[in-house]
Amino acid sequence: MARPNLQRMQAQCEAFNAKHRVGDTIHVWPGPIEGEPVPVKIRFPAQVLGGHTPVVYVTGGHGCIALSHVNRGGRP
Repeated sequence: MARPNLQRMQAQCEAFNAKHRVGDTIHVWPGPIEGEPVPVKIRFPAQVLGGHTPVVYVTGGHGCIALSHVNRGGRP
């Protein structure tokens, strides 16, 4: 299995944070990417979690969501 590239993941977080601010509403899939995404508000900026997954912290009891599960205007 390939090791995560920390620089690439950090760049993903920086790009996300440049477009989205704390308090913004985004749409996410809190589980499998199926069905309609749910609206949540950003609680804390995106960051790399544990050196392995770029995430954003959100409201709604979901904790953090992998950036791969953020709707960017269409299916990922």
